[in-house]
Amino acid sequence: MKRLIVGCLILLLAQIGLLAATRLIDRTGAARSEKESLLAFKAADIDEVLLEDGEGHHLALKKDKDRWLLPEAESFPADSARVQDLIDRLAGMQRGWPEATTAEAATRFKVAPDRYVRKLNLLKNGTAQAIVYFGTSPGLRKMYLRGDNDPEIQSLTLSPHDLELKTDSWIDTKILQLKPERIKRIELPGLRLERGQEGLQPADLKPDEEVVKDRRDALVNRLAGLTVTGLLGTEVKPEYGLQTSVLKCSVELDHGETVEYVFGQPQKPAGKDAPPADLSFVLKVSNQGQLFRVDAWQVDELKKAVRSALVRTKTPAPAASAAPSPVPVGQPAVQAQ
Repeated sequence: MKRLIVGCLILLLAQIGLLAATRLIDRTGAARSEKESLLAFKAADIDEVLLEDGEGHHLALKKDKDRWLLPEAESFPADSARVQDLIDRLAGMQRGWPEATTAEAATRFKVAPDRYVRKLNLLKNGTAQAIVYFGTSPGLRKMYLRGDNDPEIQSLTLSPHDLELKTDSWIDTKILQLKPERIKRIELPGLRLERGQEGLQPADLKPDEEVVKDRRDALVNRLAGLTVTGLLGTEVKPEYGLQTSVLKCSVELDHGETVEYVFGQPQKPAGKDAPPADLSFVLKVSNQGQLFRVDAWQVDELKKAVRSALVRTKTPAPAASAAPSPVPVGQPAVQAQ
């Protein structure tokens, strides 16, 4: 009987201990669920971003009023939405259960001050607001990260591409895009479109011709929606092929400005061991200081533009059938024999 009492007492104490541990875990989990910010900074305060790897490469982004610029690329406009999205994601990141907390783990996951994949410095007026170390990947599109002087290592849905150090990865690729409704005139080889009551149409459109609107719209949208893939600097080099251009065209806007485009085809690498030719063209635009790289398919579409593809002969309206002559009131209709 005494052994039974002792056994029951031990079981009771174990249950009490388990209950206490469960409540402690619940309180700790509740504290974690209060959405404590991982990084103590305000997204709206950040006006400069410095990104670097552990091998001496770096990238700078600086805010000017409401847009982000690339100061090391003649202050060319960056993709402001992308930059701001990264800042907002980090500012809104909540502290969760850490992946690890030791200095050894920080080195192993490459989020240590002397060993990292990426280091991100967020500044306000030249003063650091947050320093973040990004490391290896625990899974698809995920990276370990750790705030400076913070022992906890967290993970974030992010890929190395999101922290790319190449300037071309951050440029505003839509810098050349225009609103089609603002285009007054388009000049292409053998084709001139001018705005009339029916929109842009060939200047020499004949009375018996009409515009194939879907083809016209596709051409206008291609020129108005040009995207660039890279910057080539401001120097016009012979190998860019701009002196012997493959295409020249211009656009006149409704406020009177005329934008001229010159497309050059870069020289192909020589030799059997040369890398394959890049499927892109060089573009010089009259209102831009930088030269651009553009994908070949965009240029090919513009080169193929011809008047005959946009115009067709009007379809004659069907002849109206003759209506029967009215029968005078009071006179019987003549019946067919």
